[in-house]
Amino acid sequence: MFSVNEQKAIELGESGEKAVREQNEYDALQYIEYLRELGEELLRVDLPNVDFEKDLKRVAISLRNIGNKAVQKQIETVASNAAEVIGTLAEPSIEKNFSNALWSFSKAVQEIGKGAAQAEMPGAAVSAVKTLEIIGKGAVAKKMEVVTLWTTMSLEEIGYLAGKKQLQDLSNAAKTAREEIIKASEDNGFITRKQIVIYPQLISQTLSEFSDMQNLQPAGYEGKKSNEEFTEEEFFEEEAEEEEPETGASGKGK
Repeated sequence: MFSVNEQKAIELGESGEKAVREQNEYDALQYIEYLRELGEELLRVDLPNVDFEKDLKRVAISLRNIGNKAVQKQIETVASNAAEVIGTLAEPSIEKNFSNALWSFSKAVQEIGKGAAQAEMPGAAVSAVKTLEIIGKGAVAKKMEVVTLWTTMSLEEIGYLAGKKQLQDLSNAAKTAREEIIKASEDNGFITRKQIVIYPQLISQTLSEFSDMQNLQPAGYEGKKSNEEFTEEEFFEEEAEEEEPETGASGKGK
């Protein structure tokens, strides 16, 4: 059963997708704006022991769906706007330590960015890169492990796909953003570069065991063998050794 807010987000997303299918850019942008307003309204609520991360996840999914549909229809303004609005909602989510919502936002903008790179829509892809950098740096500051790892992997994927399409400026932007997050993480004594580099390899290794999940392989890692010098066990051992006791600021960090 969906909450009232989830249902509203679903309806706005479906209406936005319909507008994109009909090539109605104005209406599509309006529905993105309505989703932004809904997300900001949820983030303004400040009640003890109450958060709206589940509702925000649905907002992220709707923005992702509109953005992806816009990429398919080559409506770059709409795709860019969807990515930018995700960034707008991500910043207050960072302040509230909403790690689950941030992971949803990072996955949503990852899909828009990868699709835009493949469709040779650098403007939309750059918007996605900027949003991923915002989320990644915020995740480092709040000690959110999964979100940090996911954003760096997403940026690596966008950089790889941009390189294949010879979109050098986009590829460089993605690589620079990823490097900034890695540097921030190491400067803060958080996740090491080695762990960040191995993360997509671990995902690829795991997915390679399931034939029906090959479409989920990280871009650039399809069919590659795992790194024999750095195993999954070593990854988690190092992570456990370096992990600091959780504080109030990172208690919800993923």
